[in-house]
Amino acid sequence: MEFLNVLNDFERDKINLFAEILDNPNREIELRNLQETMDVSRYKIANLLESLNYDIKLLTEYSGMTINAHMVIPSRNFSRHTLSMIKKYYFELSPIRVLMIEVLDGGEFPSFQKMEVKYSWPKTFFYQQKNKYDDLYESFLIARQVDEEASLRYFVYNSFAFFGAFPDKLERLNLRDFKALKTISNTQKFKAELMLWIVEKRVLNKKFISDRSLVIANELAAPALLSFLPISKKKLQRESLFVVQFYYYTGIFNVEKLSVSAFKNIEHGHFREITLVLLDGIESLLDEEDHYQDEIMRLCNEVSSQVILDKICFIQTDQFSLNIQYFADVYPFLNNKVRKMVDTIAQHWTIPDKKRAYFNIITSMLTSEIPFSKSDRVTLCIDFSGGSYVNSYILSLFKSYVNINVSVSNILTSETDLYLSDQYIEYQLLNQVIWLKPPTPLDWAELGEKIVEIKQHKYQSGKIK
Repeated sequence: MEFLNVLNDFERDKINLFAEILDNPNREIELRNLQETMDVSRYKIANLLESLNYDIKLLTEYSGMTINAHMVIPSRNFSRHTLSMIKKYYFELSPIRVLMIEVLDGGEFPSFQKMEVKYSWPKTFFYQQKNKYDDLYESFLIARQVDEEASLRYFVYNSFAFFGAFPDKLERLNLRDFKALKTISNTQKFKAELMLWIVEKRVLNKKFISDRSLVIANELAAPALLSFLPISKKKLQRESLFVVQFYYYTGIFNVEKLSVSAFKNIEHGHFREITLVLLDGIESLLDEEDHYQDEIMRLCNEVSSQVILDKICFIQTDQFSLNIQYFADVYPFLNNKVRKMVDTIAQHWTIPDKKRAYFNIITSMLTSEIPFSKSDRVTLCIDFSGGSYVNSYILSLFKSYVNINVSVSNILTSETDLYLSDQYIEYQLLNQVIWLKPPTPLDWAELGEKIVEIKQHKYQSGKIK
Protein backbone atom coordinates (compact mmCIF):
# COMPACT_ATOMS: atom_id res chain seq x y z
CA MET A 1 0.00 0.00 0.00
CA GLU A 2 1.18 3.52 -0.80
CA PHE A 3 0.38 5.44 2.37
CA LEU A 4 0.67 8.84 0.69
CA ASN A 5 -2.66 7.93 -0.93
CA VAL A 6 -4.25 8.47 2.47
CA LEU A 7 -3.88 12.19 1.72
CA ASN A 8 -5.91 14.28 -0.67
CA ASP A 9 -4.45 14.31 -4.18
CA PHE A 10 -3.20 17.90 -3.91
CA GLU A 11 -1.40 17.30 -0.60
CA ARG A 12 0.10 14.05 -1.92
CA ASP A 13 1.43 15.90 -4.96
CA LYS A 14 2.98 18.53 -2.70
CA ILE A 15 4.75 15.84 -0.67
CA ASN A 16 6.11 14.26 -3.86
CA LEU A 17 7.21 17.68 -5.11
CA PHE A 18 8.93 18.39 -1.79
CA ALA A 19 10.84 15.09 -2.04
CA GLU A 20 11.78 15.81 -5.65
CA ILE A 21 13.24 19.22 -4.78
CA LEU A 22 14.95 17.86 -1.68
CA ASP A 23 16.73 15.13 -3.63
CA ASN A 24 17.76 17.43 -6.46
CA PRO A 25 21.53 18.15 -6.23
CA ASN A 26 21.27 21.55 -7.91
CA ARG A 27 21.20 24.78 -5.90
CA GLU A 28 18.79 26.27 -8.43
CA ILE A 29 16.13 24.09 -10.06
CA GLU A 30 14.38 24.92 -13.29
CA LEU A 31 10.57 24.92 -13.16
CA ARG A 32 10.54 23.19 -16.51
CA ASN A 33 12.43 20.22 -15.08
CA LEU A 34 10.09 19.92 -12.11
CA GLN A 35 7.12 20.13 -14.45
CA GLU A 36 8.47 17.28 -16.58
CA THR A 37 9.35 15.13 -13.57
CA MET A 38 5.94 15.59 -11.94
CA ASP A 39 4.20 15.27 -15.33
CA VAL A 40 1.88 18.20 -14.69
CA SER A 41 1.03 21.49 -16.40
CA ARG A 42 3.02 24.68 -15.82
CA TYR A 43 0.00 26.15 -14.08
CA LYS A 44 -0.25 23.23 -11.66
CA ILE A 45 3.47 23.14 -10.81
CA ALA A 46 3.30 26.86 -10.01
CA ASN A 47 0.20 26.29 -7.88
CA LEU A 48 1.82 23.38 -6.03
CA LEU A 49 4.96 25.40 -5.31
CA GLU A 50 3.05 28.42 -4.06
CA SER A 51 0.81 26.31 -1.82
CA LEU A 52 3.74 24.26 -0.50
CA ASN A 53 5.74 27.38 0.31
CA TYR A 54 2.74 28.84 2.14
CA ASP A 55 2.40 25.66 4.23
CA ILE A 56 6.11 25.64 5.09
CA LYS A 57 5.92 29.23 6.28
CA LEU A 58 2.78 28.46 8.26
CA LEU A 59 4.51 25.63 10.13
CA THR A 60 8.02 27.06 10.52
CA GLU A 61 7.54 30.87 10.21
CA TYR A 62 10.07 30.90 7.35
CA SER A 63 9.74 30.43 3.60
CA GLY A 64 11.00 27.17 2.25
CA MET A 65 12.12 28.46 -1.13
CA THR A 66 12.40 31.42 -3.46
CA ILE A 67 10.25 31.06 -6.57
CA ASN A 68 10.52 33.14 -9.72
CA ALA A 69 9.25 32.77 -13.27
CA HIS A 70 11.75 30.08 -14.22
CA MET A 71 13.59 28.83 -11.13
CA VAL A 72 13.12 27.44 -7.62
CA ILE A 73 15.83 28.07 -5.01
CA PRO A 74 15.35 26.03 -1.80
CA SER A 75 16.32 27.67 1.50
CA ARG A 76 18.00 26.09 4.52
CA ASN A 77 14.53 25.62 5.92
CA PHE A 78 13.79 23.19 3.09
CA SER A 79 14.90 20.03 4.93
CA ARG A 80 13.87 16.51 5.87
CA HIS A 81 12.80 17.85 9.24
CA THR A 82 10.39 20.22 7.50
CA LEU A 83 9.21 17.38 5.26
CA SER A 84 8.28 15.37 8.36
CA MET A 85 6.33 18.33 9.72
CA ILE A 86 4.51 18.79 6.41
CA LYS A 87 3.58 15.08 6.20
CA LYS A 88 2.12 15.13 9.69
CA TYR A 89 0.24 18.37 9.03
CA TYR A 90 -1.38 17.06 5.85
CA PHE A 91 -2.34 13.80 7.54
CA GLU A 92 -4.10 15.68 10.32
CA LEU A 93 -6.20 17.42 7.65
CA SER A 94 -7.05 14.16 5.87
CA PRO A 95 -10.67 12.90 5.84
CA ILE A 96 -9.33 9.31 5.90
CA ARG A 97 -7.74 10.06 9.27
CA VAL A 98 -11.14 11.23 10.54
CA LEU A 99 -12.71 7.95 9.39
CA MET A 100 -9.98 5.95 11.16
CA ILE A 101 -10.64 7.81 14.43
CA GLU A 102 -14.36 7.19 14.07
CA VAL A 103 -13.83 3.47 13.44
CA LEU A 104 -11.74 3.23 16.60
CA ASP A 105 -14.07 5.35 18.75
CA GLY A 106 -17.30 3.72 17.58
CA GLY A 107 -16.13 0.19 16.92
CA GLU A 108 -17.66 0.14 13.43
CA PHE A 109 -17.45 2.21 10.27
CA PRO A 110 -19.49 5.40 10.85
CA SER A 111 -22.78 6.03 9.08
CA PHE A 112 -23.40 8.88 6.69
CA GLN A 113 -25.84 10.43 9.15
CA LYS A 114 -23.21 10.53 11.90
CA MET A 115 -20.58 12.16 9.66
CA GLU A 116 -23.13 14.65 8.37
CA VAL A 117 -24.13 15.76 11.87
CA LYS A 118 -20.65 15.67 13.41
CA TYR A 119 -18.52 17.01 10.53
CA SER A 120 -21.05 18.47 8.06
CA TRP A 121 -19.95 16.05 5.35
CA PRO A 122 -22.21 16.07 2.26
CA LYS A 123 -23.49 12.69 1.16
CA THR A 124 -21.43 12.63 -2.04
CA PHE A 125 -18.25 13.53 -0.14
CA PHE A 126 -18.91 10.85 2.48
CA TYR A 127 -19.20 8.07 -0.10
CA GLN A 128 -16.15 9.31 -1.98
CA GLN A 129 -14.10 9.04 1.20
CA LYS A 130 -15.66 5.71 2.16
CA ASN A 131 -14.73 4.23 -1.23
CA LYS A 132 -11.20 5.60 -0.88
CA TYR A 133 -10.92 4.16 2.65
CA ASP A 134 -12.15 0.76 1.41
CA ASP A 135 -9.66 0.75 -1.47
CA LEU A 136 -6.76 1.67 0.81
CA TYR A 137 -7.71 -0.98 3.36
CA GLU A 138 -8.11 -3.61 0.65
CA SER A 139 -4.65 -2.87 -0.75
CA PHE A 140 -3.21 -3.14 2.75
CA LEU A 141 -4.67 -6.63 3.26
CA ILE A 142 -2.58 -8.21 0.48
CA ALA A 143 -0.48 -11.12 1.79
CA ARG A 144 -1.84 -10.74 5.32
CA GLN A 145 -2.38 -13.93 7.32
CA VAL A 146 -4.26 -12.48 10.27
CA ASP A 147 -7.88 -11.95 11.29
CA GLU A 148 -9.81 -8.85 10.36
CA GLU A 149 -9.29 -7.26 13.78
CA ALA A 150 -5.49 -7.50 13.60
CA SER A 151 -5.55 -6.15 10.04
CA LEU A 152 -7.55 -3.12 11.10
CA ARG A 153 -5.20 -2.40 14.00
CA TYR A 154 -2.14 -2.56 11.77
CA PHE A 155 -3.85 -0.50 9.08
CA VAL A 156 -4.48 2.33 11.54
CA TYR A 157 -1.09 1.92 13.24
CA ASN A 158 0.82 2.06 9.96
CA SER A 159 -1.07 5.12 8.79
CA PHE A 160 -0.39 7.12 11.94
CA ALA A 161 3.20 5.88 12.23
CA PHE A 162 3.97 6.63 8.57
CA PHE A 163 3.01 10.26 9.02
CA GLY A 164 4.53 10.54 12.51
CA ALA A 165 1.16 11.52 13.92
CA PHE A 166 -0.03 10.80 17.43
CA PRO A 167 -3.72 11.15 18.22
CA ASP A 168 -3.86 11.64 21.97
CA LYS A 169 -1.92 11.85 25.22
CA LEU A 170 -1.69 8.51 26.95
CA GLU A 171 -0.87 9.46 30.52
CA ARG A 172 -3.64 7.17 31.75
CA LEU A 173 -1.99 4.11 30.22
CA ASN A 174 0.99 4.45 32.57
CA LEU A 175 3.32 2.93 29.98
CA ARG A 176 6.44 4.10 31.75
CA ASP A 177 5.38 2.36 34.97
CA PHE A 178 5.88 -1.01 33.31
CA LYS A 179 9.43 -1.91 34.31
CA ALA A 180 10.25 -3.80 31.09
CA LEU A 181 9.85 -0.53 29.17
CA LYS A 182 11.86 1.74 31.44
CA THR A 183 14.87 2.05 29.14
CA ILE A 184 13.29 2.24 25.70
CA SER A 185 14.01 5.20 23.42
CA ASN A 186 11.59 7.98 22.53
CA THR A 187 10.85 6.51 19.11
CA GLN A 188 10.12 3.14 20.73
CA LYS A 189 7.82 4.84 23.24
CA PHE A 190 5.97 6.40 20.31
CA LYS A 191 5.45 2.96 18.74
CA ALA A 192 4.46 1.34 22.02
CA GLU A 193 2.00 4.03 23.05
CA LEU A 194 0.46 4.28 19.57
CA MET A 195 -0.36 0.57 19.49
CA LEU A 196 -1.61 0.62 23.10
CA TRP A 197 -3.92 3.50 22.18
CA ILE A 198 -5.36 1.47 19.28
CA VAL A 199 -5.72 -1.70 21.38
CA GLU A 200 -7.51 0.20 24.14
CA LYS A 201 -9.98 1.77 21.69
CA ARG A 202 -10.80 -1.58 20.09
CA VAL A 203 -11.08 -3.57 23.32
CA LEU A 204 -13.38 -1.00 24.93
CA ASN A 205 -15.62 -1.47 21.87
CA LYS A 206 -15.53 -5.25 22.48
CA LYS A 207 -13.34 -5.96 19.46
CA PHE A 208 -10.83 -8.69 20.29
CA ILE A 209 -7.93 -10.56 18.70
CA SER A 210 -8.36 -14.22 17.77
CA ASP A 211 -5.79 -17.00 18.18
CA ARG A 212 -5.24 -16.93 14.41
CA SER A 213 -3.24 -13.71 14.78
CA LEU A 214 -0.97 -15.00 17.53
CA VAL A 215 2.24 -16.98 17.08
CA ILE A 216 3.96 -16.23 20.39
CA ALA A 217 3.68 -18.91 23.09
CA ASN A 218 1.21 -18.22 25.89
CA GLU A 219 4.03 -18.15 28.43
CA LEU A 220 5.30 -14.85 26.99
CA ALA A 221 2.12 -12.91 27.76
CA ALA A 222 2.74 -9.91 30.01
CA PRO A 223 -0.71 -9.03 31.43
CA ALA A 224 0.73 -6.05 33.31
CA LEU A 225 0.95 -4.26 29.97
CA LEU A 226 -2.83 -4.16 29.68
CA SER A 227 -3.91 -4.38 33.30
CA PHE A 228 -5.93 -1.18 32.87
CA LEU A 229 -8.39 -2.95 30.53
CA PRO A 230 -11.65 -4.25 32.07
CA ILE A 231 -11.71 -7.65 30.32
CA SER A 232 -11.65 -11.33 31.26
CA LYS A 233 -8.40 -13.15 32.03
CA LYS A 234 -8.53 -15.19 28.80
CA LYS A 235 -9.07 -12.14 26.61
CA LEU A 236 -6.43 -10.23 28.54
CA GLN A 237 -3.89 -12.97 27.76
CA ARG A 238 -4.67 -12.89 24.01
CA GLU A 239 -4.50 -9.10 23.87
CA SER A 240 -1.25 -9.14 25.84
CA LEU A 241 0.25 -11.69 23.43
CA PHE A 242 -0.73 -9.43 20.52
CA VAL A 243 1.07 -6.47 22.13
CA VAL A 244 4.12 -8.55 23.14
CA GLN A 245 4.67 -9.96 19.66
CA PHE A 246 4.28 -6.44 18.24
CA TYR A 247 6.93 -5.21 20.70
CA TYR A 248 9.33 -7.94 19.61
CA TYR A 249 8.66 -7.25 15.95
CA THR A 250 9.31 -3.51 16.25
CA GLY A 251 12.41 -3.89 18.44
CA ILE A 252 10.83 -2.56 21.64
CA PHE A 253 11.63 -5.95 23.17
CA ASN A 254 14.89 -7.65 22.19
CA VAL A 255 14.12 -10.22 19.50
CA GLU A 256 17.54 -11.79 20.06
CA LYS A 257 16.12 -13.39 23.21
CA LEU A 258 13.57 -15.41 21.24
CA SER A 259 14.12 -19.03 20.23
CA VAL A 260 11.95 -21.83 18.85
CA SER A 261 10.40 -22.40 22.30
CA ALA A 262 9.07 -18.83 22.32
CA PHE A 263 6.54 -19.73 19.61
CA LYS A 264 3.43 -21.90 19.51
CA ASN A 265 3.96 -25.57 18.64
CA ILE A 266 2.52 -25.14 15.16
CA GLU A 267 5.35 -22.71 14.31
CA HIS A 268 8.22 -24.93 15.50
CA GLY A 269 8.63 -26.76 12.18
CA HIS A 270 8.59 -23.50 10.24
CA PHE A 271 11.16 -22.00 12.59
CA ARG A 272 13.57 -24.89 12.01
CA GLU A 273 13.08 -24.78 8.21
CA ILE A 274 13.94 -21.08 8.11
CA THR A 275 16.96 -21.68 10.33
CA LEU A 276 18.28 -24.35 7.93
CA VAL A 277 18.07 -21.90 5.01
CA LEU A 278 20.00 -19.32 7.03
CA LEU A 279 22.66 -21.81 8.10
CA ASP A 280 23.19 -22.87 4.50
CA GLY A 281 23.73 -19.25 3.44
CA ILE A 282 26.00 -18.51 6.40
CA GLU A 283 28.25 -21.48 5.69
CA SER A 284 29.08 -20.02 2.29
CA LEU A 285 30.07 -16.72 3.91
CA LEU A 286 32.49 -17.95 6.56
CA ASP A 287 35.72 -19.89 6.35
CA GLU A 288 35.83 -20.62 10.07
CA GLU A 289 32.22 -20.93 11.18
CA ASP A 290 33.26 -23.33 13.98
CA HIS A 291 34.67 -20.32 15.84
CA TYR A 292 31.28 -18.58 15.89
CA GLN A 293 28.78 -21.37 16.60
CA ASP A 294 27.10 -19.62 19.53
CA GLU A 295 26.88 -16.31 17.66
CA ILE A 296 25.54 -18.04 14.55
CA MET A 297 22.75 -19.77 16.50
CA ARG A 298 21.79 -16.51 18.19
CA LEU A 299 21.65 -14.82 14.79
CA CYS A 300 19.57 -17.66 13.30
CA ASN A 301 17.15 -17.48 16.23
CA GLU A 302 16.81 -13.74 15.78
CA VAL A 303 16.22 -13.82 12.02
CA SER A 304 13.92 -16.87 12.13
CA SER A 305 11.86 -15.12 14.81
CA GLN A 306 11.63 -11.99 12.66
CA VAL A 307 10.45 -13.99 9.64
CA ILE A 308 7.77 -15.80 11.63
CA LEU A 309 6.58 -12.56 13.22
CA ASP A 310 6.51 -10.98 9.77
CA LYS A 311 3.62 -13.29 8.89
CA ILE A 312 1.28 -11.71 11.43
CA CYS A 313 2.87 -8.30 12.06
CA PHE A 314 3.28 -5.67 9.40
CA ILE A 315 4.99 -2.30 9.58
CA GLN A 316 5.04 -0.27 6.39
CA THR A 317 8.47 1.09 5.50
CA ASP A 318 8.57 4.85 5.02
CA GLN A 319 9.67 5.36 1.40
CA PHE A 320 11.62 8.47 2.42
CA SER A 321 13.75 6.80 5.10
CA LEU A 322 14.81 3.31 4.01
CA ASN A 323 17.43 3.04 1.28
CA ILE A 324 18.64 -0.52 0.87
CA GLN A 325 20.74 0.50 -2.15
CA TYR A 326 23.31 1.62 0.43
CA PHE A 327 23.96 -2.04 1.32
CA ALA A 328 24.30 -3.03 -2.32
CA ASP A 329 26.91 -0.29 -2.79
CA VAL A 330 28.92 -0.80 0.39
CA TYR A 331 28.51 -4.57 0.86
CA PRO A 332 28.05 -5.98 -2.67
CA PHE A 333 29.06 -9.53 -1.77
CA LEU A 334 26.95 -9.74 1.39
CA ASN A 335 24.08 -8.04 -0.42
CA ASN A 336 24.04 -10.80 -3.03
CA LYS A 337 24.04 -13.56 -0.40
CA VAL A 338 21.26 -11.99 1.66
CA ARG A 339 19.07 -11.47 -1.41
CA LYS A 340 19.43 -15.17 -2.22
CA MET A 341 18.51 -16.05 1.37
CA VAL A 342 15.36 -13.95 1.19
CA ASP A 343 14.38 -15.45 -2.17
CA THR A 344 14.90 -19.00 -0.87
CA ILE A 345 12.86 -18.37 2.27
CA ALA A 346 10.11 -16.77 0.18
CA GLN A 347 9.78 -19.97 -1.87
CA HIS A 348 8.57 -21.82 1.22
CA TRP A 349 7.21 -19.05 3.41
CA THR A 350 5.02 -16.01 3.01
CA ILE A 351 7.14 -12.85 3.21
CA PRO A 352 4.78 -9.90 2.82
CA ASP A 353 7.60 -7.37 2.38
CA LYS A 354 10.88 -8.69 0.94
CA LYS A 355 12.49 -5.28 1.32
CA ARG A 356 11.89 -5.29 5.06
CA ALA A 357 12.99 -8.94 5.40
CA TYR A 358 16.20 -8.11 3.54
CA PHE A 359 16.80 -5.10 5.77
CA ASN A 360 16.21 -7.13 8.95
CA ILE A 361 18.58 -9.91 7.91
CA ILE A 362 21.46 -7.80 6.62
CA THR A 363 21.40 -5.39 9.57
CA SER A 364 21.29 -8.32 11.99
CA MET A 365 24.32 -9.83 10.29
CA LEU A 366 26.26 -6.55 10.20
CA THR A 367 25.62 -5.82 13.88
CA SER A 368 26.62 -9.31 15.01
CA GLU A 369 30.16 -10.22 16.08
CA ILE A 370 30.53 -12.54 13.08
CA PRO A 371 32.78 -11.13 10.29
CA PHE A 372 30.21 -11.38 7.50
CA SER A 373 31.47 -8.20 5.83
CA LYS A 374 35.11 -9.28 5.68
CA SER A 375 34.95 -10.03 1.96
CA ASP A 376 33.62 -6.55 1.21
CA ARG A 377 36.35 -4.72 3.09
CA VAL A 378 38.59 -2.15 1.40
CA THR A 379 42.13 -1.55 2.68
CA LEU A 380 43.07 2.13 2.80
CA CYS A 381 46.57 3.55 3.30
CA ILE A 382 46.80 7.11 4.68
CA ASP A 383 50.18 8.66 3.87
CA PHE A 384 50.48 12.47 3.91
CA SER A 385 53.72 14.38 3.41
CA GLY A 386 53.31 16.22 6.71
CA GLY A 387 54.40 13.12 8.61
CA SER A 388 52.99 11.09 11.48
CA TYR A 389 51.11 13.95 13.16
CA VAL A 390 49.19 14.81 9.99
CA ASN A 391 48.53 11.12 9.30
CA SER A 392 47.23 10.63 12.84
CA TYR A 393 45.00 13.68 12.49
CA ILE A 394 43.56 12.47 9.17
CA LEU A 395 43.12 8.98 10.65
CA SER A 396 41.16 10.38 13.60
CA LEU A 397 38.98 12.42 11.24
CA PHE A 398 38.36 9.37 9.11
CA LYS A 399 37.28 7.20 12.02
CA SER A 400 34.83 9.82 13.26
CA TYR A 401 33.52 10.91 9.86
CA VAL A 402 32.91 7.70 7.92
CA ASN A 403 32.56 4.01 8.62
CA ILE A 404 31.85 1.97 5.51
CA ASN A 405 33.82 -1.18 6.27
CA VAL A 406 37.27 0.16 5.51
CA SER A 407 40.49 -1.06 7.10
CA VAL A 408 42.78 1.96 7.65
CA SER A 409 46.54 2.08 8.24
CA ASN A 410 49.61 4.18 7.46
CA ILE A 411 51.50 1.29 5.81
CA LEU A 412 51.37 0.62 2.08
CA THR A 413 51.28 -3.13 1.33
CA SER A 414 50.37 -5.46 -1.50
CA GLU A 415 46.89 -5.71 0.05
CA THR A 416 46.25 -1.95 -0.14
CA ASP A 417 43.21 -1.11 -2.29
CA LEU A 418 43.32 2.68 -2.02
CA TYR A 419 46.09 5.19 -1.32
CA LEU A 420 45.08 8.52 0.29
CA SER A 421 47.67 11.29 0.24
CA ASP A 422 48.40 14.91 -0.68
CA GLN A 423 50.93 13.81 -3.32
CA TYR A 424 50.62 11.52 -6.30
CA ILE A 425 52.91 8.48 -6.40
CA GLU A 426 53.93 6.35 -9.36
CA TYR A 427 51.91 3.19 -8.82
CA GLN A 428 50.06 2.44 -12.03
CA LEU A 429 47.75 -0.22 -10.57
CA LEU A 430 47.00 1.55 -7.29
CA ASN A 431 43.84 3.57 -6.79
CA GLN A 432 44.69 6.99 -5.41
CA VAL A 433 42.78 9.93 -3.95
CA ILE A 434 44.56 13.26 -3.44
CA TRP A 435 43.48 15.59 -0.63
CA LEU A 436 44.57 18.97 0.58
CA LYS A 437 44.70 19.47 4.34
CA PRO A 438 42.18 19.61 5.95
CA PRO A 439 39.71 17.84 3.65
CA THR A 440 36.60 19.58 2.32
CA PRO A 441 33.09 18.02 2.17
CA LEU A 442 33.71 17.43 -1.55
CA ASP A 443 36.91 15.55 -0.68
CA TRP A 444 34.95 13.23 1.63
CA ALA A 445 32.31 12.69 -1.06
CA GLU A 446 34.99 11.81 -3.64
CA LEU A 447 36.58 9.35 -1.22
CA GLY A 448 33.26 7.67 -0.47
CA GLU A 449 32.48 7.31 -4.17
CA LYS A 450 35.93 5.84 -4.82
CA ILE A 451 35.55 3.29 -2.02
CA VAL A 452 32.18 2.16 -3.38
CA GLU A 453 33.66 1.97 -6.89
CA ILE A 454 36.50 -0.28 -5.65
CA LYS A 455 34.09 -2.57 -3.79
CA GLN A 456 31.91 -2.97 -6.87
CA HIS A 457 34.94 -3.64 -9.11
CA LYS A 458 36.29 -6.30 -6.74
CA TYR A 459 32.90 -7.99 -6.56
CA GLN A 460 32.22 -7.93 -10.30
CA SER A 461 35.73 -9.08 -11.19
CA GLY A 462 35.43 -12.08 -8.89
CA LYS A 463 38.27 -11.02 -6.59
CA ILE A 464 35.94 -11.36 -3.61
CA LYS A 465 35.17 -14.97 -2.88
